[in-house]
Amino acid sequence: MVATPTLVEGPLHGQALDQAVDVAVRAFGDDPFFRWMFPASHFDEALGRIHRAVLVQVASLAVTRSAVLDGRVVGVALWIPPGSWPYPPGVQLRQLLSGIRAFLPELWRLPRAGRVLRSVELAHPKVPAHWYLQLLMVDPDVQRQGIGGMLQAPELAACDEDAIPAWVETQKDENVAYYGRFGFELVKEHRPYPECPAMYSMRREPRG
Repeated sequence: MVATPTLVEGPLHGQALDQAVDVAVRAFGDDPFFRWMFPASHFDEALGRIHRAVLVQVASLAVTRSAVLDGRVVGVALWIPPGSWPYPPGVQLRQLLSGIRAFLPELWRLPRAGRVLRSVELAHPKVPAHWYLQLLMVDPDVQRQGIGGMLQAPELAACDEDAIPAWVETQKDENVAYYGRFGFELVKEHRPYPECPAMYSMRREPRG
């Protein structure tokens, strides 16, 4: 059992941001959807670029919570509060430009990935009153130690207190059961191409 990490709230900068990007590359290195989406020739670079963009560009809208252990970021949750999704046009444009750079030099992959992501977007709740867990990641070295639950707990408690739902999307089959432990239920499976690994949209109703 690892020591209990410290939870730190606030946007990531400098060394902490670099550590979080490293966690993303390690945590999503075996993710089937990302493996299908990004070129194998520079997979780590593309994965790091896209997550750095999310952590920086969405920070002004989100509640960013980091798990810090022995001075190092080992987990991050990026929560979008009620009323902040969909993102303003400027944020959407910056994310698109970052996505284009991540797909270079194989831009032909971008429209294919875009079709999947568009399906995910259409399933997203249209009502403003919901919390959206855009990103949850924990370093593989300390997974299954309860850190993911710690990173979710404050917002899930807020959902219950305010009687509003939560929303998450995931790309791993086993994560459907994982999020189910916290009350999320499967809403839709996205697979617009036969060869495409599935993405899953999940919703959690408030408890109590």
